[in-house]
Formats: sequence, structure tokens, C-alpha cells
Amino acid sequence: MTTQEHLVARLRPLGIRLTPQRLAIAEVVVNSADHPTVREIFERVRDFFPYVTLATVYSTLGLLQQAGIVRELPFPKQSRYDANLSPHANLVCLSCGAVVDAEVGQESVAELERAIAQSTDFRIASQRVDFYGYCEGCARNN
Repeated sequence: MTTQEHLVARLRPLGIRLTPQRLAIAEVVVNSADHPTVREIFERVRDFFPYVTLATVYSTLGLLQQAGIVRELPFPKQSRYDANLSPHANLVCLSCGAVVDAEVGQESVAELERAIAQSTDFRIASQRVDFYGYCEGCARNN
């Protein structure tokens, strides 16, 4: 779990104004395994800061992306946010829309990225690997 102190240490050198609301938004995103949407982040932070706005959530997510702390995962219905920037695969449920990191395969994704970088002239800026299927709960109910 990433603490506020760790976030402050990463964000302060970038000159980002650190309000309690921004720190709460950052903490929610980096400590969520479920790749939350903007609305989910907003609702989780609103429990502690009732006057936080969606605009604050959007602007803070933009700052966190610029700082290299989170990345946006665009999906057709809505974007989600991931703080795991290391090579990995996401598991996307076609029924409920849940998105979680695969607990296996990180080295394979990293090896594929290295192989492409070493054997082509392609300059990789980022990578994303998604597997689509059904989470345990949805698979059981279908």
C-alpha cells in the first residue's frame, strides 16, 4: 500500500500543489486493485471530502499521469486508471466490466516488450495487454 508520505515525496519535486483532496485522489488510485473509473474514484474520495468535485478528480488524474504515477486505460464505455506501470496483463470481464491485473505472466509480457525493442526499429512508448473473458463470479452465473 502506498502511503501519503510516499506520494508527497514523488509529487512535491514536480511542483504540484498538494491539497488534501489531491492526495486522497492519488491514494485511492494507487491503492486500488480494481482499476477504478473517474466516477468510482470520485465516490470513494467523496466519502472523506464531501465537497470534492469531478473537475478536481479529472485534473488530479491528469497530473498523476504527467508525473508517471498512473496511466489511463481507455475502454469503449469509460476509461479506468492503473497505478501498476510495470509490464503486465489486465483481465477484463465482458459481463460486469471488472478490470484487474493478472497475477501471472508479468515476465512474459516484459520479455515480449524486450524482444520487440531489441529486434525491431520500433520505439516502444508504452504497452498494454488485455485478456477478455469472464471473472469468477460472472462465469459461475452464466
